[in-house]
Amino acid sequence: MLLNRDRADALMDREGMSAIVASINLNVYYLSGWATYAHWHFGDMALAILPRDHALDPVIITTETDSGQPQQFDGPWMKILRTYRRKVGMGVGGRPVTTSTEQGQESLPADHAEVVAAYLQEIGLTKGRIGFDDRGLGYDVVERLPDVVVRDARELMRDIRMVKTPGELTLLRAATRKTEIGMEAVIEALAGGATCDEAERVFWSVVPLIGGRPIFLLITPFRPGIGKIPKNSPLQAGDTVTLDTTAGVRHYSSDVGRTVVIGQPNAAQIASYNAVRKGWSAALPEFKPGVMSNAVEKAVVASIQAHGNAAFTGASIHSVGLEHTDHPHPGNALAPFELVDGSVLSCDLPWMDPSLGRFHLENLIYLNNGAIELLDVSVTSLYACVDGRSIRVD
Repeated sequence: MLLNRDRADALMDREGMSAIVASINLNVYYLSGWATYAHWHFGDMALAILPRDHALDPVIITTETDSGQPQQFDGPWMKILRTYRRKVGMGVGGRPVTTSTEQGQESLPADHAEVVAAYLQEIGLTKGRIGFDDRGLGYDVVERLPDVVVRDARELMRDIRMVKTPGELTLLRAATRKTEIGMEAVIEALAGGATCDEAERVFWSVVPLIGGRPIFLLITPFRPGIGKIPKNSPLQAGDTVTLDTTAGVRHYSSDVGRTVVIGQPNAAQIASYNAVRKGWSAALPEFKPGVMSNAVEKAVVASIQAHGNAAFTGASIHSVGLEHTDHPHPGNALAPFELVDGSVLSCDLPWMDPSLGRFHLENLIYLNNGAIELLDVSVTSLYACVDGRSIRVD
């Protein structure tokens, strides 16, 4: 089960909520495990209701057609399923449906709000605070259950998801490894003489072959003294290439960043990069529960400057999981947030020196009961493309 039920209980108690109604795909998947291809890719189809009272059954709600679709992964842990009417089209078993009331559908609720209200009434939750990750759906439910008080659960769900369960960590470790392998394949392509746009295609090809889903690759070539160059430009000695890389496993994604130098890096490039590596490493004890992310970012910047890169100014921290930014961020994905134990964090460290190149370093940090674990195993070395192969430079 992906759901951290203990944390969900605690945060629902904090907010005085008697249930959460999820209709955003990733929240439905997180709460219930439900992930059919129809639900995930078409969207706005399946929902999940999680009552705070464990004596009340949680439920998955979807169309009758979706209810019979195969699951992408292990399937849901919730045992109760309710359906509402499907649209005119293809019915169960491929049978065509010409009216929305064929095959007994006249007895089914017509839409999301009707079926949600019916189930809440069935389990006795007809008043009090209920969280909705789509408040519009909540207000539609209130038209049927006027004593229900709608509360926004979009950020609450992100807050719940910050503390990872063992099942989630397994997927994040796998996603991170797929990301690293895809990234290293890109670096080898660069070492073999590929341009950045050619190497980018390697990432999108390799990651699916090893069981991952390529999500994002920002590959940026930079020529010292000139600046960014087109991705289809032949690379030459001294150029730097930054990689900001994300692959996923079962909808969980990672976030890893590295820097490549074409040819042997010069002493100034190595010194600049190592100052960031060493400063970041020295600042790792600052990553601890209860501290605000912007305070940690300031500490990381100060440490990097103290270790010899005085021009470094920008560190950015975010939580990682089902979303790239998997922590509460109402209105602004870059807003400060409080670090919590059990979360997986990205520390994004980009910088640029016009005379040396553009650089990037990004690692995933697991806060584990007071200890710090790095999920990526490719260390933090600078990569160099030399004699048709990639090497690590420390």
